[in-house]
Amino acid sequence: MAQVQRTIPILLPADEDLRQTLAVFQAVQQQLSAPCFNGGRPLSAVRLHRACYQEVRGQLNAQMTCTAIRLVAAAYQSAQSNRRPPRHPFQFRRRRALFLIGPRGRDASLRPDGSLSIWTVAGRKQLPYRVPEAFQQRLAQAKTIDSLMVLERAGQLIGRLTLTLEVPDPPAACPETEAIVGIDLNETNALVAVDGEERVLFVSGKAVKVRNRRTAKTRARLQRKLAAHKAQHRDTRSVRRVLKRLGRRQRHRTQTFAQTVAKRLVDWAPPQAVLVFERLQVPPPQQEQIRGRALRRRLALWQRGLIRRWAEQQAQEQGLRVVEVNPAYTSQICSHCGQRGTRRRHRFTCPHCGAEEHADINAARNIRTRARCTVLRGSGLLSTSPEARAAEAAGKPLAPARGS
Repeated sequence: MAQVQRTIPILLPADEDLRQTLAVFQAVQQQLSAPCFNGGRPLSAVRLHRACYQEVRGQLNAQMTCTAIRLVAAAYQSAQSNRRPPRHPFQFRRRRALFLIGPRGRDASLRPDGSLSIWTVAGRKQLPYRVPEAFQQRLAQAKTIDSLMVLERAGQLIGRLTLTLEVPDPPAACPETEAIVGIDLNETNALVAVDGEERVLFVSGKAVKVRNRRTAKTRARLQRKLAAHKAQHRDTRSVRRVLKRLGRRQRHRTQTFAQTVAKRLVDWAPPQAVLVFERLQVPPPQQEQIRGRALRRRLALWQRGLIRRWAEQQAQEQGLRVVEVNPAYTSQICSHCGQRGTRRRHRFTCPHCGAEEHADINAARNIRTRARCTVLRGSGLLSTSPEARAAEAAGKPLAPARGS
């Protein structure tokens, strides 16, 4: 059995001592931010602890003080890892606090009587909590409870409980052909999957795409209005409030759609299946070469990464394996004869064998075949694969990946 971590929400009462604890935790993080920035050369967690622990001790208990130090250092390290080095000290404005639980229940623990024992600035308290019905089974199946993140949103205290679950191990041996699922991700047709029995899962993302485009236009109009108000030294709070609300709605809409699509995919896939995705990530040095605001906006709104991430999480819980393949020419090669065909919008036609079908279904079949021949059975292309036949017919090896 493998182990994975998952997070579930819990609802907490409006306790003033707990609110004050969040405020103190935020203040400690804000106090640590400037020393951690260190003039543009952020300190590690160990160096920040040695430099500032004595200054911030006493406001929280020792464990939560160490947690605040690690979270601040991790925020700067994450920015550097994402190739966005900090130019000024970060501002920790949101009221939130991380309580470690673990086997010893250091900062918080779930008691057998159904209450939450949690540390506050007024001492240890026992508070009632409620778990949404959709997550009660996951909490009951948890092997360990690791931590609790408490935050305040719209005047309500919400907890995010991190659990460790045991899940089945994915198949180690090469599965049968029927268990390999080729998956093609697109903008309009969000997900098209084909398995070895030629079953097709077709999920349209047109409705979400249209709504996101409409939201983007509204936000662009409000951004122009915001710039005009700033130039006139007028109050901009109402415009900023609307912009934040629109952005929050768009993020929630996209995330909900990605979760729904991933759940449908995993439920549809055969038992012990292998889910095959294309390697669609753009390397960081090439991201700056993407020209045109319209193209960058389209790529930013494309939910391929979210769908892939949620599908991997769902697959882990079901004991499914996830692999990726080179996306080169998957939309240009005929899945029947392996020759180069013609794609016009959503139709693919092959002038060699006369095959004609939906272009995304053809691409999903090519992805499935490529995984069977290259990833699951060792490196290199087999001569029986359509990709290898196309390369041999052209008298040259396959070209490097340029996207599908």
